[in-house]
Amino acid sequence: MMLQQLIKLLALNLIWWSSINVEYAVAATRDTRVINSGCSPINATNTVSFFGNVNETFSELRGEIRNQSKHFGTSLNSRGAVNAYTMFQCRNYVSRNDCLACFNTASAQIRDICKIANGARVIYNDCFLRYTYTQENYLDW
Repeated sequence: MMLQQLIKLLALNLIWWSSINVEYAVAATRDTRVINSGCSPINATNTVSFFGNVNETFSELRGEIRNQSKHFGTSLNSRGAVNAYTMFQCRNYVSRNDCLACFNTASAQIRDICKIANGARVIYNDCFLRYTYTQENYLDW
């Protein structure tokens, strides 16, 4: 009896582990080319707080894509007087795995492109990601 339960538990763990690896393997095969990017001409004044907030918004959006299969989302995080607003969207035809892969690529590359700017955007074939310090200048630069 105990051996059968152990075998069932082992089988469930193997299935779970396989599904995670397949998800990331499939997601990694999509072509994510940068079509356009832009950076605010102004650097963040409190980089530790600002990019801490940006990272929190990225984590929230990543969870929404992974767990809720969302293709669009916005997020706000504030520490003291420092705000970070983030917006992300995948095209409707993109699968959840490909959307997550595009988000992961965008969130890794956006700060490489714009360094310490207080606003940035990257547009790919399948998605776009944008962050800024205020809602008012979402459409600027």
